[in-house]
Amino acid sequence: MELQLAAVLGSLALGGAVLVLFFGKWWQPLADTDRRVKELADAVEALLRQRAEVLGHDTSPASDPVRAWLRRVQEAQDELASIKERHDGGQLYVVRLLQYLFLPTGPVAGLAEQQLKAVRALREQGAAILEAALATPQEPPPLLCDPEELRDLPAEAGPARAYLNEALRFLGDRDAALGFWGAGGVGKTTALKLVREVCGRVARFDHVLLVAASRDCTVAKLQREVVSVLGLRDAPTEQAQAAGILSFLRDKSFLLLLDGVWERLDLERVGIPQPLGMANGKVRKVIVASRSEALCADMGCRSKIKMECFNEEDAWRLFEANVGGDAIHRHTEILTLARQVAAECKGLPLALVTVGRAMSNKRTADEWADALDALKPSQLSTTPGSDKSTHALVKFCYDNLESDTARDCFLTCALWPEDHNISKDELVQSWIGLGLLPDLAGDIDEAHRFGHSVIAILVAARLLEAGDNHRYNMFPSDTHVRLHDVVRDAALRFAPGKWLVRAGAGLREPPREEALWRGARRVSLMHNSIEDAPAKAGSALAEAQPTSLMLQCNRALPKRMLQAIQHFTKLTYLDLEDTGIQDAFPMEICCLVNLEYLNLSKNRILSLPVELGNLSQLKYFYLRDNYYIQITIPPGLVSRLGKLQVLEVFTASIVSVADDYVSPVIDDLESSGARVASLGIWLDTTRDVERLARLAPGVRARSLHLRKLDGTRALPLLSAEHTPELGGVQESLRELVVYSSDVEEIVADAHVPGLEVIKFGFLTKLRAMAWPWARATP
Repeated sequence: MELQLAAVLGSLALGGAVLVLFFGKWWQPLADTDRRVKELADAVEALLRQRAEVLGHDTSPASDPVRAWLRRVQEAQDELASIKERHDGGQLYVVRLLQYLFLPTGPVAGLAEQQLKAVRALREQGAAILEAALATPQEPPPLLCDPEELRDLPAEAGPARAYLNEALRFLGDRDAALGFWGAGGVGKTTALKLVREVCGRVARFDHVLLVAASRDCTVAKLQREVVSVLGLRDAPTEQAQAAGILSFLRDKSFLLLLDGVWERLDLERVGIPQPLGMANGKVRKVIVASRSEALCADMGCRSKIKMECFNEEDAWRLFEANVGGDAIHRHTEILTLARQVAAECKGLPLALVTVGRAMSNKRTADEWADALDALKPSQLSTTPGSDKSTHALVKFCYDNLESDTARDCFLTCALWPEDHNISKDELVQSWIGLGLLPDLAGDIDEAHRFGHSVIAILVAARLLEAGDNHRYNMFPSDTHVRLHDVVRDAALRFAPGKWLVRAGAGLREPPREEALWRGARRVSLMHNSIEDAPAKAGSALAEAQPTSLMLQCNRALPKRMLQAIQHFTKLTYLDLEDTGIQDAFPMEICCLVNLEYLNLSKNRILSLPVELGNLSQLKYFYLRDNYYIQITIPPGLVSRLGKLQVLEVFTASIVSVADDYVSPVIDDLESSGARVASLGIWLDTTRDVERLARLAPGVRARSLHLRKLDGTRALPLLSAEHTPELGGVQESLRELVVYSSDVEEIVADAHVPGLEVIKFGFLTKLRAMAWPWARATP
């Protein structure tokens, strides 16, 4: 038995040896092929790097030898792709063996070896071209910005202007990318804005784009920022969006200013044309602002500028400018204390500005002494720009706001994404819905005025700063504000109770950790891409009971998320604007009996259900820019919403809505005697305007969109002749939009005291307009 087993094992060993000898003869060439293809790929990669160097040194390669070399480099890249495709086409041993034996064009190894020799020759030619370029003296390129332009920059730019000279030199050299780096709050964003301002005046760029990368930035998010600044259309996929951006910028010179970069970004995937630098008469440059020097290097920045905290003298000048000289120099004791307070800011520009503004109304030495005592123990870290030190200084400024209302309103700004440009109107609307503004007896106009005054207080305190309105190409804008990322981080730490904020974080689904949801009062998941949610009721969402939930701008919000929301019975505030709701009204909302604020704007809702009347506490209902032309509102719905103060229901279409849209609303208001402090609605006839006027002042028409106006050749609403019957609407009107009408004449001589916005469109028969009350501009 043992002899038989030994014989079998010996036979197997002998057979294996024969197989190894037989197939080994053929395996070695295949292994050589793998090695040679890899060598060729490495050589071509080095050749492409050499091409980038040549393009960097020769901004317009017009000479015949250079053009011919560049063409052969491209041919070598194409040949590599062909060889790799052929090599990778058969990975099985048998297939590759058959290719090796029978392909009439010869084995891949031979082709790779032949091409490798050609690539090595090209690299030698490239080295010679580079050597010649370096040996030839070249005139330095002209500066794209004139330093003289710095003279009339705003004074609040402060010492950050010192970094501009280096930035201007970069704009004129051949480097592709420059990095600004330093601690949070040292002025990187300010420096980028100054570069944008100067380049917007004199530089030869077709486009200067300042976009916020921010934490958790994704390709899609950065694409949205770029598209918004350039005014391009959204595309359905990242690839399509990249193609659109690339097509727009390919033949243009541009400067891309990337603010708040936390991790390496693939600009090619975004659609930014490559290579960057100066090539073919076009200038493509990037300036990166980050807290990390290594990140700047990773983004391709050969030149990097470290932004430091200010020295003692510069710090004092910035602090003094924000406090105001009169307050400081009133008394020598105050001056001494003021210098000590400034010293506590550790030279950090953000702290110097915010603390300086907080002290601008302090007029006595005792107040300054108290401030100094408050600041000293709050310095938990001596490292300038560290989170602990900056948060403590922001806390001091927060505590010095003049009212609890201002403090509460400030904290809610942190619910928006980092570096987000927040519309002032959107912010005030949110404050009203959250009940943060004082009860002004249902006067919505007064509430809006009060809210905008709070914004002015926060801007004056430097806790908010002017934002940009990309839609109207306003840089900066008087319609938007922005929260510095350091200030936002601090605000989230000061929030009362527990908040769950993951706004603009690139989420595909809501957070799953139960600990995050448990006890959270305010939840903000806005501006994400939430398209999935836990299917089981026992998930983290099942235990959540927030009072406010912000989900706006999640454009494909799943049905399961809405099903989970119906269990949030303590909700008083719900924002579902632009969340992809289609056709049927989400009935889950009708279970939220404590809801006071509901925003369903920019969706595709066909009708409102009678069950919406179950929301007896509802005060503010927004359904603006609804996609569908026809929307049905059940009779009696408005009267059932007894506490309703704001009702805005508009379609996004400029054509007429269904006949059953307007009538039930006005009929309901007339029959029930319901009072609505702010009504926004479409109207098709002047008779409907008259009906609304008779309901004033109980119903105040704040926003009207007029269409068709059957049988009307003039616009009575703005005419003094029609004040007796339309005066109730004229008195309350704030916004007027007139579309697709046969109006031939507009005489605006009526007294409309609150009218702020007027829009006209598609008035094809309009012949004359007269505005006697409009103040002439010289």
